Amino acid sequence: MRKASGKRVGNGGRLLLSCASSALIFAVSQPALAQDDSGVSGASSEKQGDTIIVTGSRIARKDFDSNSPAVTVDQGLLENTGTAALEVSLNRLPQFSPAKTPTAGGDIQPTATNTPGSATISLRGLGANRNLVLIDSRRSTPSNASGVVDISTIPSAAIERIEIISGGASATYGADAIAGVTNFILKKDVQGLEMDGRVGLTQEGDGLEYQFSGIMGADLPDGRGNISLSMSVNTREASYQRNRSWYQDLWADPNIAGTQFFIENPGIFFGYDNLPTAISSMFPNSSLPSYGGYTAYANTDGSAFVNGSWTNGGVYTPYFEGYTGSVDGTEYKVSNAGTLSQNNTSTYLIFPSTRYNIFARGNYEINDWIGVFAQGLFSQVSTHTRQEPGPITSGWSVAIDPTTLDADQLSADMWELLNSRPDPDAPFEMRAMMPEDREGFTDVMTYNMLAGFEGSIPGTDWTWDASVNHGVSVTSSRQTGIYSLERLRTVLNSGNFGEGFSATGNSKDNGFGASTATCTSGLNFFIVPEGGFSEDCLDAIRADLKNRSTMRQTIAELNLQGKLFDLPAGELRGAFGASYREQEYEFINDTLTSQGTSFQDQALGIYPSADSEGYYNVKEVYGELLVPLLADKPFAKALSLELGGRISDYSTTGTSYTYKVLGEWEVNDWMRFRGGYNRAERSPNIGELYLSSQETFGYNYAGDPCSLANPLSWSANPSNANGNAVRAVCEQLMDRSGDSNAKTTYYSGTQSNSTFGYAWPTLVGNADLTTEKADTWTAGVVLRSPFDTPALSRLKLSIDWYDIYTKDAIAPLSIAAALQQCLDPTYNPLVLTNASAAADTVFCQNIERNQTGAQGTVYLTYTNSGRFRVQGIDTQLDWAMDVGPGTLSANVLVNYLIKYKSAALPTLPMVDYVGTLGTEENALNFGAYEYRVLTSLNYSVGKVQLGLQWQHLPAVEDSAEATIATTTVGASAYDIFHFNGSYAVADNFTIRFGVENLFNRAPPLTNYNPANSSAATTGLLSGGTYSGSLYDTSGRRFYLGANVKF
Repeated sequence: MRKASGKRVGNGGRLLLSCASSALIFAVSQPALAQDDSGVSGASSEKQGDTIIVTGSRIARKDFDSNSPAVTVDQGLLENTGTAALEVSLNRLPQFSPAKTPTAGGDIQPTATNTPGSATISLRGLGANRNLVLIDSRRSTPSNASGVVDISTIPSAAIERIEIISGGASATYGADAIAGVTNFILKKDVQGLEMDGRVGLTQEGDGLEYQFSGIMGADLPDGRGNISLSMSVNTREASYQRNRSWYQDLWADPNIAGTQFFIENPGIFFGYDNLPTAISSMFPNSSLPSYGGYTAYANTDGSAFVNGSWTNGGVYTPYFEGYTGSVDGTEYKVSNAGTLSQNNTSTYLIFPSTRYNIFARGNYEINDWIGVFAQGLFSQVSTHTRQEPGPITSGWSVAIDPTTLDADQLSADMWELLNSRPDPDAPFEMRAMMPEDREGFTDVMTYNMLAGFEGSIPGTDWTWDASVNHGVSVTSSRQTGIYSLERLRTVLNSGNFGEGFSATGNSKDNGFGASTATCTSGLNFFIVPEGGFSEDCLDAIRADLKNRSTMRQTIAELNLQGKLFDLPAGELRGAFGASYREQEYEFINDTLTSQGTSFQDQALGIYPSADSEGYYNVKEVYGELLVPLLADKPFAKALSLELGGRISDYSTTGTSYTYKVLGEWEVNDWMRFRGGYNRAERSPNIGELYLSSQETFGYNYAGDPCSLANPLSWSANPSNANGNAVRAVCEQLMDRSGDSNAKTTYYSGTQSNSTFGYAWPTLVGNADLTTEKADTWTAGVVLRSPFDTPALSRLKLSIDWYDIYTKDAIAPLSIAAALQQCLDPTYNPLVLTNASAAADTVFCQNIERNQTGAQGTVYLTYTNSGRFRVQGIDTQLDWAMDVGPGTLSANVLVNYLIKYKSAALPTLPMVDYVGTLGTEENALNFGAYEYRVLTSLNYSVGKVQLGLQWQHLPAVEDSAEATIATTTVGASAYDIFHFNGSYAVADNFTIRFGVENLFNRAPPLTNYNPANSSAATTGLLSGGTYSGSLYDTSGRRFYLGANVKF
């Protein structure tokens, strides 16, 4: 893969070039993406008399152009779309990488650091908790212990524009602004009533979404104040993968495994001893492993079949025989590797949600120099997510005593196999899928109240404000389709799989205060009773989980700004302030899944976590100066510096210092240079400091380094110099699983060559964390056309370079890094000399293998071990001219990524992921495209406006390509077009319409390996999947909206 390269700019050159800003994006008719130019509609400025306040600075000034890279999104971009999901609209901009989006429909487990169904954004792909979200330049209330803001709680009807500072801004706003700031500016001084409605629907007829909103306001009778109220309701119904032709093609593709982890057919796992002798005669055409480890499944008619694979003397050997069910290529299919797999056809494509928002604000001038203001926000967001049923397997297994079963409880084939064992009365381990999908229902209630005074100092232009801001976010979650593992085992072993079961607790005291349970039909997964399982049986084992978390934030702040004195080149202006902020968080987990409490039972289908709580406070002071150096000189119409600093005293990490030195050199009316340096810091959040132990399902981007086919240089691959030594350590770890056959089972199975896999990490906070620190440089030029010709007079261009280097990055140690610390001799030298001693090291003690030898739990914590560097160029071109009776305008926005480097450990070299799917290492986000393009072409004439938007993403390699040459393909190039239009029926009534994904473009297949073309002999499928966060997996969508003002 070709890497982008660029030369480092020296410090002197950086100060000379001093940059940056996003270019002016037209404000003719299309949703505006505007450079923060005070003379342009949609500019990122808030008017205060004849001065403006700009995101990124607290100094009011005239005719200001921001000295930091900035983009403004006006209301049009949010209206000309088929969804009210703010994150979907913002993710179209090249400055953002997807974080949590509406495609995360399988996220069902709430934890202290995860809220299913939430919506977050990530500037520059640096992670949601490195992007500070503000509402009217004030901090919003976070949704969980990770400190991120769920932007679905922001009242979209009240949004006037969104200002985005994509350079560090900690000196102005404090921690969390490593990547920059996203500032939601709400409407003020509203007059009259405005109502808006929108409805959208996909081409396939699902995903119906509608929103109704309104905002009304009026001046107070004496004209000294204003009050306003806005409300909105948004409902989004589910979209399904099964309704998309590309998912149907993926499900039917024999080169891709089924999307469900397990097939739902019940079965008997025979383990590695007491094996049935009848297995070979029942399946004469199959070569099954002589050591066992296979499962006999039941067809719906009761007959048995086998399905699996193993390595026989180094030869891949599949076995699939006896299956009588349908292989329709949709729900079931047989892959080219010769085995049966299943697809989950109920998977959400877009999860359903309902949002209610209410926002009220008011202000009143008590006299000419002091006033009062207040505002309140209430939001209720409900989401529904879904995952496949919980499996009865491995760690969630049930052993059945066959002597408790009558002959009619199993088919003849199953009895024949059980009775042919040397000990036919020994318990057998069953396999099955529970009868219901696991589903999550999450409600997030957020309120925020702000009140304060504002005013001016008589006889000066100094203004001030003092306020108190208090917010609370409460998340209540319920997970259904979850079952008590011990109650399930009890019922299934009570005789005939629980048929006629009845029990009362507290038998010692004759059931005093206890609950009772019955099971009429029994839970025979092998021969399901007619009409299904009776409800009392399901009630007897159900274990719906309930979780609740509360985040409380209180902020008190004082700000003042104004002119200090005059300098020869203009006014020396300053801004100063102080603030106190505290956060307190509590997560109360369901007892059944709480670590350290429910030791006699656990939930089948959900991983354990624990109650978490934490608190911190921070006291801060800041100052800013705007220093004019030259004015109205040759080659220097204006030259100025912007200086700023902040001191923050955290109760957790102590004192930190952030500062900035920015500059602007306006050469003439059409050329301006600007930019500078920001030092930003981020203090660890409550989750990173105080998270109690929680186990989750995670991704492993090293694959399994114990595999003999793993291509990494520190794996057990025998082609590596240390491969045999690594294998010896792996076998030690497998022996410690408690099953002496674990290593035999593992190394006789198929060895994967993938550098991608799944893991079950257990994560805990680290109270010893320090702050992470970022140095951000920006440099750029903004050009306005010096020509007066109609074709060129409205031409604008900006080119902005940025470089963000972060050290002591706070993030969980990645699974890949944890594995490498154990198995790579660079970090664990004992690997080369003493396998047993190597396995005893603290690094290897954090790595577990399960009883089949496969990767088990990986224990992780947050560290300051990482570092990363992101460098690139933003280019924006705007053009407009009159054509015929109307105006034709175009906007091109390009981000070119020069570096996207990351290292999880201090001694590791930084890996450049540019041109790949990227990495989640150091809490970064995926999508390290070498460049991204967003282009808009619009024509407006009279009451009609038509627009076409084009998004382009280039082809990318898989993430592993950043370190080793692989044959895996990341994704092909992707182009998508959106059409929008509007018609002004009257001065106060406008309708709008549009088609997203105009040509119904299918998403590209990601992470597939075309070199795996001999699956029948190797067992290795080419694979592949679709990324719903990076690409549009929904297809064509239509929408219609209307706006009326009174």
